Amino acid sequence: MTFSAIRFRMVFAVPALLVFVAVLWRWPVHALLIHEMETSLPVFVRLVRPGDRLSIGFIHSVENCRVWDHLQVNNHYGLVVVGTEFAESRTGLPHAAFKQEIFERREDHFRITNMNRPVPGIYQWVDAKYENTLKIDGKQEIQLASLAGDCLLHIHISSLTGMEWAWLKAKLCWQHWSP
Repeated sequence: MTFSAIRFRMVFAVPALLVFVAVLWRWPVHALLIHEMETSLPVFVRLVRPGDRLSIGFIHSVENCRVWDHLQVNNHYGLVVVGTEFAESRTGLPHAAFKQEIFERREDHFRITNMNRPVPGIYQWVDAKYENTLKIDGKQEIQLASLAGDCLLHIHISSLTGMEWAWLKAKLCWQHWSP
């Protein structure tokens, strides 16, 4: 290939690439964001889409039993509580189902399913001794105390541009890997 052919391709390729990147950066995305509340700094970000499932687990501070709240991202990118599981049904824990919900006793725990409770976000007090855990689609498991220590976290979905998401993701990766 001659120099003039390479130059000709570059004249068209570079502007096309810049236009593509500009469009991509303005493209709206939806992300699961976790902010540490005292400083309002983000500590976690992950792209989400409708149908994604999240589970938030913790040890109940009074009953000292494991609780799992199951959520799903709806078609409007909101969080909806779709179920909960817990070992005891006493102080501060559910004791009945409402409307179309189903309350079940399993072998070693209780479960409420068929829930449809939209929530704008979740404020979760995190303490390592309560083993606060976030599972995403049953695969990725995150110990919430590892994100910002023992603190109040706000877990919610936010609309960002592709550029904002990429910048935030890079910033969090840099912070995580920096000494």
